[in-house]
Amino acid sequence: MPSRIPYVPLPRLHRPRGTRTFSYHLDCVSAAGAINSKTGHLLKNECQVSRRNFPRPSRCGHSSTRAAMVVSQRTRRAWSATTTIVLVLVSFVASGARAHGKGSFAIAVKKQARAVPGTGRRLLSKADAIPIHAYGDRLGNGYGQGHEFSLTITLAGGQEFDLIMDTGSPITYLPCLGCSPELCGYHEHQYYDWRMSTDFRVLNASTSAADAAFCDAMPVVHEVGEVSNVSGVCFFEIGYLDGSEGGGYMVEDVVTVGDELSPAKMTFGCGGIKEADGSFDRQDGMAGFSRGNTAFHTQLAKAGVIDAHVFGFCSEGSGTDTAMLSLGRYNFGHNLAPLSYTRILGDDDLAVRTMSWKLGDTTIAGSSNVVTVLDSGTTLVYLPSVMFQDFMTQLTAQVTANHSEVEVVVDEDTQERCFISETTVLTASVVREWFPKLTITYDPDIKLTLPAENYLYSHPVIPHTYCVGIEESEDETILLGQQTLRNTFVEYDLENDRVGLVVAQCENLRKKFAPDTPHNRWRFVAIVFILMFTACVIGGVSLFLYVKFGSRKPFKYQVFDVDLLDAEIEMGDVTNT
Repeated sequence: MPSRIPYVPLPRLHRPRGTRTFSYHLDCVSAAGAINSKTGHLLKNECQVSRRNFPRPSRCGHSSTRAAMVVSQRTRRAWSATTTIVLVLVSFVASGARAHGKGSFAIAVKKQARAVPGTGRRLLSKADAIPIHAYGDRLGNGYGQGHEFSLTITLAGGQEFDLIMDTGSPITYLPCLGCSPELCGYHEHQYYDWRMSTDFRVLNASTSAADAAFCDAMPVVHEVGEVSNVSGVCFFEIGYLDGSEGGGYMVEDVVTVGDELSPAKMTFGCGGIKEADGSFDRQDGMAGFSRGNTAFHTQLAKAGVIDAHVFGFCSEGSGTDTAMLSLGRYNFGHNLAPLSYTRILGDDDLAVRTMSWKLGDTTIAGSSNVVTVLDSGTTLVYLPSVMFQDFMTQLTAQVTANHSEVEVVVDEDTQERCFISETTVLTASVVREWFPKLTITYDPDIKLTLPAENYLYSHPVIPHTYCVGIEESEDETILLGQQTLRNTFVEYDLENDRVGLVVAQCENLRKKFAPDTPHNRWRFVAIVFILMFTACVIGGVSLFLYVKFGSRKPFKYQVFDVDLLDAEIEMGDVTNT
């Protein structure tokens, strides 16, 4: 009969309080010939190990508490690693959501407005970045239209209107129901049906002292008159440099702009704008972003809708029809370089002081100490006569001196000078390489170095022909339109009477902070959930495989002499001798 398997009592390990361990019970079966009768060594292990939740070891043997602790510790480490992975993924995604609700982790997220018009209830943000559009992607086009950008506003009943965002106009107006087509024209949308609004009212200077004060302070031609047998109505008229004229009467209603700002009661005009030739713009009306109590941004700031009397504008490069408007002190973080500030001049226009223009390494004559009006509603740039003549002379000389195949032609319709090459196709990359850069210095010493696309535009009819987007003016000021404002972020800080400037990639900013795609408020939540679920699945599978195959060490057994061993054996960390 096989001899009885001897055992050795091993010192018991202290188990931390509250820790549950698993015992491994050893069922030992000795077969014939399993023990060498001479040496007493175990030749064949017929022990079967089964995991049981024994608080104490059995007679035949029990697991090492140390081994159990090792398994428990490894299990805890595996769970800890899995939890860390999940938290890292969630934190990474969550960090992409900006404080203003726009996704910065390749997720276009915008919060839905939850306030009811007229309630004045604060929404999730008091600053917003909004995409604005132009009708057409060229600075000049065959329809005679400019490159003005349109801000979309929403009035009662979800009625939307595209208004030209114009820093040269102090008043906002659009066509309303009751206006004749001869005055208000035909546009992208139907006229505003004010009957849908419970907040709409016509300003009356005869019955309201506040209305009379507002009308008197308007920075445009105005008078109090009568319309539809109602007296005290505040009428306005406004004229523009291109010969177009606007007019109408002032009203008040609730306006919504963007998707993160509260609706606000604003005073605007019911009226229209007519071009010098009697035609009408495709845009519905005008959004005045100049200075004064009637300006769009001024009213938003006074109503507390935006956190500061600040707005920014960023027009994209050539070949695009999109720009970005920021309202309030919007934080772009590290995505926008620090702004350099210059002071605003005067009380009427958004004007700054230009210290010099340089084309390549040559300073343009007459460009020193010139007042410059920043006008987003003007397409081209207008320079004083001396400055314009020297600019054209220097540009032609520098280009033709290095590239004799380039010819200068005059457009018969616009009388503008254009560049064309008979041997080389003038693509955008070739123009960027062949034509000199323009460096504008603003007071006190703010230098903006701009590529050729900031003074050239693609001809609307003839391909691969570029024309100069600068014209001569009789004034002694510079009128800086969209042509030279491309890819420049301009912040108008009316609280501190200053303008911030920096060269920027406006398209990248818009795509990140003012995406133009439909917004789904549940998209971010869904993406986070999917990532968390995926991380949990991967972590769970990894934990299972680790515990199943990577956490156990094979047991090593040794048989001792019967005379030297006790009556019990505790199977544990027995070293192999």
